[in-house]
Amino acid sequence: MKLLWIAPACLLFSTFAQTAEVSGTVGFTSDYRFRGISQTAGDPAIQGSLDVAFDNGIFIGVWGSNVDFGDDANLEIDWYAGYAGEISETLSYDATLYYYTYPGYDAADADFAEIDLNLHFWDLKLEYAYANDYANTSESGHYLALDYSFSVHENVSVDLHAGHSFGDYWDDLDIGSYSDFSVGVSGS
Repeated sequence: MKLLWIAPACLLFSTFAQTAEVSGTVGFTSDYRFRGISQTAGDPAIQGSLDVAFDNGIFIGVWGSNVDFGDDANLEIDWYAGYAGEISETLSYDATLYYYTYPGYDAADADFAEIDLNLHFWDLKLEYAYANDYANTSESGHYLALDYSFSVHENVSVDLHAGHSFGDYWDDLDIGSYSDFSVGVSGS
């Protein structure tokens, strides 16, 4: 009787797998910075992701990195799901729900969810992110960013970034709103 269920399940899985693209990344960075703030105390980080994208625009994934907050935190794992679509050949968008987790972090329960909205025009990206419970503090956090990436070689790009963090979370830390900027080089 169990064999009767195996064939349809295999057929369903093979159909499902054909409509999805699975990809992964591995990255090394001299300092993992999240919105301008080091997450590794200025030390290098090893990062990786596993992503599944479906033909209908839905995508899911997981991303991880080592972290160092000066206490027992040593790992960040981010889970995400979203939708991407095109308005025209040069204009696209995506919306992603992230859940940031810090397994084994006993000093604080900093897990939180965030919605991230992006609008892409050619190589320019406008981003807005919002969390109503930033770092599990019951305070809201907002982020607005503009990114531009251009190729200087077949597999090498120069990446420009400007971002601005604001909201109750930052005001309560006496940091207030702040801006971050970066210039980077990326390749594959």
